[in-house]
Amino acid sequence: MFVGIRDVFYAKGRFALIGSVVGLITLLLVMLTGLTGGLASQNTSALTALGPDRFAFGAPVAGNSSGAAEDPKVDYSASQITEKQVHDWSSTDGVSQATPVGFTQTQLAADGSAGAAVLGVPNGDIVKNAVGAAVDGTTDVGDHDVVVSQSIADDQGASVGKKVSISGQDFTVSGVVPDEYYSHSPVAWMNTAGWQQVAHVQSSGDDAVVGTALAVNGNLDQDGWKNAADESKTVVSKVKDSFSGLPAYSSEHSSLLTMQAFLYGISALVTVSFLTVWTIQRTRDIAILRALGAGGKYLIRDAVGQAAIVLAVGALVGLGLGAGLGWLAQNGVPFQLNAANTLLPAAGIWVLGMLGSLLAVRKVAKIDPLIALGGN
Repeated sequence: MFVGIRDVFYAKGRFALIGSVVGLITLLLVMLTGLTGGLASQNTSALTALGPDRFAFGAPVAGNSSGAAEDPKVDYSASQITEKQVHDWSSTDGVSQATPVGFTQTQLAADGSAGAAVLGVPNGDIVKNAVGAAVDGTTDVGDHDVVVSQSIADDQGASVGKKVSISGQDFTVSGVVPDEYYSHSPVAWMNTAGWQQVAHVQSSGDDAVVGTALAVNGNLDQDGWKNAADESKTVVSKVKDSFSGLPAYSSEHSSLLTMQAFLYGISALVTVSFLTVWTIQRTRDIAILRALGAGGKYLIRDAVGQAAIVLAVGALVGLGLGAGLGWLAQNGVPFQLNAANTLLPAAGIWVLGMLGSLLAVRKVAKIDPLIALGGN
């Protein structure tokens, strides 16, 4: 490592340049990873908070325009669950709970008007289990009550006891709870009867719609889940897998992940390019070391160690800047700051850089010591 460390101090400008580039790429990755996590959470946090083993989805009760029944699919915007499907799932062996949950995006008006995601559940206990105790008021929801997220209460002045209008229907705020989000909108919780009014779905008869999806908890094997879904004319999905049924979630998330992949690739390419050029420029110096008896393995260890130091410094600087900027950014944008979103990008940059350095310095062991004597 002596030669490698000496080179770092001797060519400070060059190594500062490559370290800065690595740091900037790490900074971008930390910010992008945090933004990806924040946007994903703002899309799906309510689904995660409900936390069932599976979500079950049904076909639209009215069928399609031709009158033919549609097949059920994982789609939060089209799925409808009937009372019969709830009964079928509840009576299935191995199922401990089957709770219909309605999802509707609409406008909530209090002091102002803004978008909100209305979630309809049978009772307030489900709200409490999902978000915890109320910040103000209660989590209980009557037919004309609504429990709003903290951000709705703050932005719209929707305090406990205040009347609010949702899809033209008046409700009274019975409680304020910690924020949860669905499709980038803060959640307002109400009971199933209230949700049916807001969603304008059939609320009586054999085809009464009691929710958009069914939150199912149970101890079933893969065949058991499939058979229960077939018998109830639904389709089941794990919570994370069901995210694909959210409008625009897949395209948004995959676009951000693709950008991250490009940045990782760029980081490796930059490292390989710099170390390749640096190795070529050091050819005569390395040849002298070979002529003095230095082995190929020693020289490779020296070069790789040099790369490890530069990459580590650059990645740590980028990590620190990214964490600091992320801490500031989360106050204004959906940014998720945690160990995974900061340490993993920095570690990924370092690992890819080291793999790239192995490709770049492989020529070191093959340098002919005769070059030191002016040979060709």
